[in-house]
Amino acid sequence: MRFPTEARHDVHVRYTRPSCMGGFAWFTVDFEPLPDGRLGFAFVNPLGPEDIDEECAQAVSDGILLWLIGAGPQNLNIDRPPLPTAKDLDAGVLVRPDAGPGLIALRAVLRHSRLHPVDSLPWTHTRAGWRAADKSWRGREATDDPMDRAPQSPAG
Repeated sequence: MRFPTEARHDVHVRYTRPSCMGGFAWFTVDFEPLPDGRLGFAFVNPLGPEDIDEECAQAVSDGILLWLIGAGPQNLNIDRPPLPTAKDLDAGVLVRPDAGPGLIALRAVLRHSRLHPVDSLPWTHTRAGWRAADKSWRGREATDDPMDRAPQSPAG
């Protein structure tokens, strides 16, 4: 069995961490089964550097893959497990047990991204990529995450 069996479109993540170290990631990603019965993982970034730089886009991809192999949120930057190689993924890598049975066969397509010139950092995008995958398969319980809403100005 391949994972996923169905597409999940328009998964929106807004991840900010106000602090002296900053941290800002804001993007929309689509998750689709790979075509033609193939196994593996493909990350597609059709956006330009004004939307997301190459390092942050790679971090989104890494975050998604970390979720797929079962890494927890505490293992995204410190004690991070090694990512499977493309060869491993093509041969078949089991998806995390709580997502259901199957071998990874996923294409993730970045559809929209906003870049902050100072606070868009790779570590933030890794965490946001992990959250995007988590939100996609947890379903409705994750669709109204307060962190994904833009700050509201006080009514005056």
